[in-house]
Amino acid sequence: MTFRSRLVFGLVALMVMVAMAPSSFAQINVTLTSFPSSSEVQTNRNAQTADPGVDGAGILVSGSVLADASTTATTLRISYPSPITSSPSTFVAGAIPTQDPIRVEGATGLFATVGAPVLNTTLSRIEIPLPALSAPLPSTGGSFRLVGVRIDANGKTGAQTATASLSSSANNFILTTSSVTVINGIGPGIASFAIGARSGQTNQGAATIFTNRTVPDTQGSMIITEGFASAFRSATQSSNGSSGVSNSTRIRITFNNVPTGVTLALGANTPSTMTATITNPNITATANTTTVEFNSTSLSTTETLEIDITNVTVSSTAAVTTPGAITATATLFPIGLGLNNDNPASLGLPTAADGYPVFAQSDVGPVTVVNIVAANTTMLMPYALVLSPYDTGLAIANTTADPFGTSGGGATAAAGTITLNFFPTSSAGGAGTPFSLTTSSSIRPGAGLSSDGTLAAGAVWTVLLSQALTAAGQSGNFVGYVFVQANFLNGHGVGTISDFRTYSLATNVLVLPPPPTIGRSSVNVEALHF
Repeated sequence: MTFRSRLVFGLVALMVMVAMAPSSFAQINVTLTSFPSSSEVQTNRNAQTADPGVDGAGILVSGSVLADASTTATTLRISYPSPITSSPSTFVAGAIPTQDPIRVEGATGLFATVGAPVLNTTLSRIEIPLPALSAPLPSTGGSFRLVGVRIDANGKTGAQTATASLSSSANNFILTTSSVTVINGIGPGIASFAIGARSGQTNQGAATIFTNRTVPDTQGSMIITEGFASAFRSATQSSNGSSGVSNSTRIRITFNNVPTGVTLALGANTPSTMTATITNPNITATANTTTVEFNSTSLSTTETLEIDITNVTVSSTAAVTTPGAITATATLFPIGLGLNNDNPASLGLPTAADGYPVFAQSDVGPVTVVNIVAANTTMLMPYALVLSPYDTGLAIANTTADPFGTSGGGATAAAGTITLNFFPTSSAGGAGTPFSLTTSSSIRPGAGLSSDGTLAAGAVWTVLLSQALTAAGQSGNFVGYVFVQANFLNGHGVGTISDFRTYSLATNVLVLPPPPTIGRSSVNVEALHF
């Protein structure tokens, strides 16, 4: 073939290719862009896959025309990493949630007639029919948004990605995006639950009930710290629609071991960025849960909610005669599955029967919020000895008999036994072996005890340490300190070291805060009380 004939053949081939271009190389590029949720709760059965609280946020599907020609219909398939727990209005179970179902919004240009989304529960996939188009195609392209898809995030970790595909690639639609991130991270809804107070507030600690049914400390405070900045949401923030879903993020607080006859009054103490309500402000043995519902929160600040025990009331027959504790646990609420597990006709389909959103139960705690403490007095004699000719005299007064009366703030009269805990110093140096003595009907050294070994209200027990040692089955000398535990409140004491001739030295008997409520290891300096 000559050069001229080869040139003519090439020109003819080029003309054929140009003539065929509109039909053979027509393309619409399809691109997916996500507006992901920054983080979702790891127990959320209805986790949002788009920026929370933003109306219309979802996956943006855009189409651009590369060559003008007719196209045939295809289906855009977007698969999610776990079961989808929302549905479109055309689904057999109806729109779930009704306020923010799966839907297509803002369809324009190429996609002005895009079909309604279809939920494929078997493959956890949304299927969207893309239309057949006749030339000429809109040069400006087109777009639409897929909104309202939620997934079960329970057990998930890290970023969550949706993958995209077309049912056919032989119809001039070309998918240029294979995956998009729909959730940037997964985290706990509640970071911590503890006794404490918000910054700038007073830490009330745990409340205290005595076993004689008096309440020396009627207040307490506990704090619930948000797991991440957007974990707590109002009903509106839990939606990507124009109205809020059926409920906000809620926290259920369960109080355990509440004795009959005890009532705890509760209040919510919120930061300025949050408003919340408590469904049950009065906790009892038969109504031992309350729910915190958020009316507004910050999605950009990690917030701390303070729940206060504002008062503790105890009836005259309250079952608090045995020491113990009331504890509390917290979990996000309501509890549910997200998918139907009850109705055989709709097993595995999205449901809003338990509320929306719902969570898998994950209790944080328990936290001790009320201590039920024995009605006793703990005293300490820091120095005592029996070393001839010296002995130590001890006097303990039961001052629960007083002139004030209950209406005037007086004590409740009560009798009780007394226990002496001896901590000797070894004669060779170092600590000796501790021992104890508890008064009873058969152990009543000294004077002032009743026949049953108790010290009556208004009475004083006087005893020499040498007498107490004999009653405890001990002999010889003693140098050390003594803890005195009186099984009544308002006990006070005094001690004297003497040779009973020319020398006497008063030794302090200190009243300590109740160790069950104020642990000695947590106190830097113990208070000096007489």
